[in-house]
Amino acid sequence: MPSPAALAASESAKPYSPRVEYAATLARHTGVVNVVRFSPSGELLASAGDDGNVLFWVRSDSARPSFGESASTEPDKHFEKEVWRVRLMVRASAQELYDMAWSPDGRLLAVGGTDFTTRIINVADGTVAKSISDHQHYVQGVAWDPRNQFLATESSDRSVCMYDLQRGSITALDPHLASRQSRMDMTQGCVRPNAQADGRVQAPRLAQHPSLGPTTRLDNLHARPAAPGTPAQRLYGDDRYSSFFRRLSFSPDGAFLATPTGQFLQYNAEGKPDVMASAVYLHARGNFRRACAPIAALPGHKTATVAVRFSPILYHLRVPKRSPCGTEKNAASCPAKEAEKSHDSHISMFALPYRMVYAVATHESVWIYDTQQSGPLCCFSNLHYASFTDLSWSPDGQILMMSSSDGYCSVAVFDYNELGEPIAHAEQPALKETRSEAFTTIPAAPEPTQPEPVQGGTQALPSKKRRVALTFEGPLPP
Repeated sequence: MPSPAALAASESAKPYSPRVEYAATLARHTGVVNVVRFSPSGELLASAGDDGNVLFWVRSDSARPSFGESASTEPDKHFEKEVWRVRLMVRASAQELYDMAWSPDGRLLAVGGTDFTTRIINVADGTVAKSISDHQHYVQGVAWDPRNQFLATESSDRSVCMYDLQRGSITALDPHLASRQSRMDMTQGCVRPNAQADGRVQAPRLAQHPSLGPTTRLDNLHARPAAPGTPAQRLYGDDRYSSFFRRLSFSPDGAFLATPTGQFLQYNAEGKPDVMASAVYLHARGNFRRACAPIAALPGHKTATVAVRFSPILYHLRVPKRSPCGTEKNAASCPAKEAEKSHDSHISMFALPYRMVYAVATHESVWIYDTQQSGPLCCFSNLHYASFTDLSWSPDGQILMMSSSDGYCSVAVFDYNELGEPIAHAEQPALKETRSEAFTTIPAAPEPTQPEPVQGGTQALPSKKRRVALTFEGPLPP
C-alpha cells in the first residue's frame, strides 16, 4: 500500500518541475549514519548508525541552539530553511545498525545490525517490543510489508527470513518465522531462463539498448533437470560478496519482495554451468509462507547488487506504439491484426492491471526496471568514486536519490509522465481494502504447510518446532 504522502501525490495530476533544495543538517549521532527513513506520514524521521542509537527527529517551529553552538562550528546554519529536533533517542544496540523499516501505520520501527538481531521498536515510548535472533551473521537489510502482515530480513549469512506478524496490540506483537530462503534445489525450484543456440540468455538478461515496449516475458523461466548429485545452489553471496548493505524491498502493493546480493548460475546451450552472475530475486506474495525458490531473477550485473527500492507510485500499463501491419497506413486494412493489437496492447510480465517501477543499485551503477518488461528502462553509471549504499524515491516518484560511500549523493529527476502515467488512488480498487487492513488488527495466519523433503544434497525439515522468542518453522532445504 502506498504511503499517505504517495497517495496524496497520486491524486494530483498537475505537472510541475521537481526541485532539490538544501533544508537542514541533523547532527546528533556519534558515529557514521548508515540509514535514514521518513515515517509513512512524513512527520517523523528516523536515523541509525554505527553508534547503535536510533534517533527520531521531528520538525520544530523555533530554533533551539545547543550549548556552545557558533557560526564557526556550524557553517551551514545560515542556509538552513527548516529546524529539526530529536524527539526520542533509543539505545537499540551496543553495535552498529545497518538498516531499518517503518510499519505501515508508523507505530513500529524494525532495525537490524551487526549483533545478528532484528529489533522492533515502539515509536511511542522507545521500548523494544520484540527481538528476533534467527540470523547467524549481520542483519544488513530490513523490509516491512505494506499490508502489515510480513517482515523480511536479509543477512550476510546468505539467507532471507520472512516473518508472519500476528498481533492484537503493540505489546502483543508475536512474529513467527514463516520461511527461510538460502538455497535453491536445481532439480525442483531452479529459476533459469532459456538459452539460445548461440549460448545467449533470453530473459531476464539485461539488454544493451532496451526498448520501452514489453520485452521477453519472465514467465518463460522454467526448471531444467540437473545432473544426478548436483548440489543445491546458494541464492545469495557471502559476506565477501557485498559490502555492508543488502537492502531488500517490498513492492507498494505488497505483491512482490525484491532481494539483492543474489548470485545466479547461468547455463549455456548444452545445459552446462557457464557463469555465476550477480542478480536480484523476485519473490511472490503467495509463496511468502513457504520455503520456496523465487519466481524470477534479474541477472547480468557486473558487480554485486546492494539495494532495491520500489517507487511508491502505481502507473498505467504502457501501450506499445507499433502498427500490426508494419505501417500505420496499412493498419486500417487489417481488421484481424487490429483486434490482435487491442487484445495484446497491455502485454506484461505479470498479471497486474498496473505497472510498478523500481531501482536496483550495484556497486557501480543504478538500474531502473518496471514490472511490465524484463529489460531495464535506463541505467546510471560513472557517478561516484565509491560504491552505492542506498536509494530513495520522492513521494511523487519523480525524484530518485542515490547515496554513495564517497560521501556524496546523486539526484535523478524524471519529467512528468516520463516513467509512466500515475494512477489516482480512486482508480486503485485492488488497494482500497489493503489500505484499511494495514491500520487494523491482523488476524493470526494459518500454520504453513511443511514441504516434502527433496532428494539430492538437501536436508529435511525438523519434525519438531523450536521455540525461543518466536516459533521457528524450519529452514529452507539446502
